[in-house]
Order: sequence, then structure tokens, then C-alpha cells
Amino acid sequence: MASVFSRRDWIKSGLLASAGTMALPHLAQAAPAAALTGPYGAVYLERHRELAHEAALAAAPQLKARLSANENPWGPSAKAKEALIKSVDTSFLYAGPVVMELRKLIAAEAGVPEDYILLGAGSSELLMASLMLYGPKGKVLMADPCYISNRDDQSDNSGMQFDKVALTKDYQYDLSAMATRVDGKTSMVYVCNPNNPTGVILPSAQLRSFCESISPKAPVLVDEAYIDYAKDIKTDSMVDCVRKGQNVIVLRTMSKLHAFAGLRVGYAIAQPAVIKELRRYCSGGFSISTPSASAALASLRDSEFQQFTLKKTAESKAYLYDFLKSAGYTWLPSSTNFVLFPLRMKGQTFLKSMMEQGVSVRRWEFDQQHWCRVSIGTLDEMKMFAQAFEKVVS
Repeated sequence: MASVFSRRDWIKSGLLASAGTMALPHLAQAAPAAALTGPYGAVYLERHRELAHEAALAAAPQLKARLSANENPWGPSAKAKEALIKSVDTSFLYAGPVVMELRKLIAAEAGVPEDYILLGAGSSELLMASLMLYGPKGKVLMADPCYISNRDDQSDNSGMQFDKVALTKDYQYDLSAMATRVDGKTSMVYVCNPNNPTGVILPSAQLRSFCESISPKAPVLVDEAYIDYAKDIKTDSMVDCVRKGQNVIVLRTMSKLHAFAGLRVGYAIAQPAVIKELRRYCSGGFSISTPSASAALASLRDSEFQQFTLKKTAESKAYLYDFLKSAGYTWLPSSTNFVLFPLRMKGQTFLKSMMEQGVSVRRWEFDQQHWCRVSIGTLDEMKMFAQAFEKVVS
């Protein structure tokens, strides 16, 4: 049975680097030797719990509600599907023209010139490229937990080290503490906002001030995979920091709001000189197919669908909040399409029991507490979660 890799598994295992040496020889020639060893080359050496979970999902034909991958259960927009189908007839051609059109549209929406944009097969490819570019040069500073903090970086020989700063008592980024840790050995600062797995978003003024003060010392990568669910994207996004000339890299993905998890479209927004360096470690948009790029163009222009998804997500999230409250549970305030809440049993036991009920969720353990992260599904799926939850915790 083929293994199913999540975005985190790909980053941790270095799938891009190992595949790039075979499929894209120019990447292997450009990348430093250290970047292709350690975590980047060891695809199967460390089986992480997320990979085991994905394998369990693939082997679970009884699955009723997949609430573990932060996907959009309503699927792509009708206009995106139509563009996808039409583009099949021209999919024998390389995707250059349509990818260039996509890059132009994204640049216009971001308010930057086109050379500020780098496309990738999801933001995973671009996050990996950033780690390959900056990781071996020193320490990557991040919060703990955050999207990439859960891997063990102490036993490899890549030259990359993670400098982790604990979240505050209210599970927010401790930007003040992180600022004091930035020194000559800091090669990159990683900020996932809204954060995964907590779902908590930083106050925009605080993060903007942090980027302004830290970016002259080290590049600040702001992973905005879930920014589409924020109350005010224009205010909460750090794209304006890039427009101001700061050394900030903003990553975006269409896997969430646009339901492109399987179509794979993402992009980076950064200074042209940074984009040029990042291109050495990724495909530069060459990995995006004609159908995916065509569908992405249609989806980005379909504001009605985007509002529909946000409305449905809010309805399902409200149902989940009401259920957890009635069950006597608290949760962390979420600005994403998932919710994290503390459990009263071991996470592995809870996950296994929920799977037996046909509902998949994710588990975490930090701050001496077991947690459940449940993705927002359709209203019917959230009701299935509630029914399963009641059986498991009773």
C-alpha cells in the first residue's frame, strides 16, 4: 500500500530534495551538499506519527468523517471544476502561459510586481525551499508548538538547528522572547500565523512591529496557510511588510479555502533577490500542471465561492463550539478551519477510539496536556464527530 504523506511529513522527510535529485537535476547541482543530507535525504528513517495516522486513514474503509487534514470538505468551486475539465484538452502542452497568467493575477492581488512572486506545488514546496536555503546557515527560530517544531533536529548532519521558544500561557507566540533570541546565529525566523496546531492568530500590530524590527537581522518567514479564515485578511496578513521592502517571506496556499489540497498550488511573496535565491531549491512553478493552474485562476476570481466556504465553515465551527460547551469542554480561539481543545484522556486512546467510530481527528501533546485537533467539516460531519465523541468519552 502506498504511503500518504501530509504537508508536515514532506517537510520533515525532505521528499522534495530526494525527488529533485532524480526528476530535476538542476536542483541537485544548485543545492549545497549539506542541504541534501540529514533530514532532507532520510525519507524513511523516521516514521513520524502523522505518517502512521495517514496510513491508518488509507486503511480505514469505514471512515465516515475525515476531520484530520484541515481540508475543505465542500470541494473546489464550480467555476474551478469547469476550468479544470476544459484544460484537460490542452494538458499535453507545458503550463508556461497559464502559470504566467496565474503569477500575474497573484501579483496584482498582492499589490507587488511579478518578480516578487514564486509559485509552487502547494506552499510545502516553498517552505522546504526556504529551509534548504536558510536552515544550514544557522538556527531557525520558531515557536513551540508550531507547524514545523515537532521534528527532532538534533541528530542529523544537515547543519540546520531549530531554536524553539515556548508559547505563552494563553498559547500565543511570545514575540518578545523570540526577539531576544535573535542573534548572529539566527538564519531564519519562522512564524505560522494563524498558528497550527493551535489555530490562534497574532495581533497584527504586534507581528508587524516584530517583522519590522527583526527582518534587518534575519529573514522572517510568515506562513499564512490559514490567513483566508482571518477576520481581516488585509490587516492580518504581512504582505505589506514585503511591499515596504522588508526581508519578510509570506507563504500562501490554495489547499484550504480554495479546496486545492489535491491540486497543489501555493506561492511565496518576497523581495526579488530572495525569490531568486529560493528558485534554486524548487521548481519555480514548473511543478504546477496546466489543469491546476487553470483551476486556480478561476477559483481566485470566484469571490462568491470563497464567501460561501467561509460561511459554511463558520456555521460548522459554531456547531462544534456549542457542542464542546455543552459537553463541558473548552477550546482555543481559532482563526482557521480547525479547532484545538484539551482532552481528558490520552490522545492516542482518544484517536484510536474515534477512528473505531469512523471519525478521524489529530492529537497533540504539549504543556503537560493531551489535545485533539478537529478539522471543520460539513455540518453532517460535525454531527458525526459529536456522536462519536459522546460514545468515546462516556
